[in-house]
Amino acid sequence: MNKSVYDRFYSRVPQEQKERLRRFRSTHPYRHLGVDDATWKYISCGQGDDTLWLLTGGTGIAEGMMLALAALESEYRIVSPTYPPVTTIEQLVEGIMTILDSEGIHSVSVLGQSFGGMLAQVIVREYPERVDRLILSHTLTTSPLVDRAIILERQRRNERFLRMLPFLPFGMIRLVTRKRISRLISMMNTQDRGFWKAYFHEMLSCMTKEYLIANLKWESDFFQNYMFSENDLASWPGEILILESDNDVFIDPSQRQAIRELYQQARVHTFHGTGHLTIIVNREAFVSVVRDFLANDGGAIS
Repeated sequence: MNKSVYDRFYSRVPQEQKERLRRFRSTHPYRHLGVDDATWKYISCGQGDDTLWLLTGGTGIAEGMMLALAALESEYRIVSPTYPPVTTIEQLVEGIMTILDSEGIHSVSVLGQSFGGMLAQVIVREYPERVDRLILSHTLTTSPLVDRAIILERQRRNERFLRMLPFLPFGMIRLVTRKRISRLISMMNTQDRGFWKAYFHEMLSCMTKEYLIANLKWESDFFQNYMFSENDLASWPGEILILESDNDVFIDPSQRQAIRELYQQARVHTFHGTGHLTIIVNREAFVSVVRDFLANDGGAIS
């Protein structure tokens, strides 16, 4: 992004925060890899014998995981992809596994945030031998335990929007998406709110109509074509950590309960008052819990 456009988004952001973002971008360049007809961008960095795979949420941009990445890259090799506008979960999984192979990585611990957690649940079932540990952060699942009425209503909204999208001006679509992001940011109790507002609006400016359509199709594909059961991972030796917040308005309480019941072997950590983006609102606590889980072989987590 050229300097004038960059300054337009971050004109009201303190200089120190702007410089921090510039430094991150200059030291964490994207790598590129073609998979079928899609070009994948991803960040590969860090050091250590173990690899941590960071799967971002619905914004789909690897850089969105920068806080966790920056905090953990001195201890782990880290890979974080940006999702291209493919239309199925299968294509996303194929691209992710191709990146792993290209990087010469056999197995990883996976941290999936929001939509990334949905994707992680598919990966651990299709490639259990490639996943050592699984961290599901502020995410949804699909199983007979889920309140189907909530899922069906979510599906109906998606399908209505998908039917309308081809006929809507892109400016109107961006406005709707911007309002949703603004709602999310307004719930963030953090002194860096101004920076994150600018950051998410910059990300939105880079999104195409094709990408927003793909985003809706991923969620529809997940709930229509994937059904999980308690026995899926019975022979998988890995460990699971569920991260949730008690005031996450994007995850219904029944859905939080469903993911707990589906993964009864999992450890659960509930953050208080941090909403959907604990990773931003309370980065220190979030990273501390993740670090303890990754470093702990079977012991308790505080």
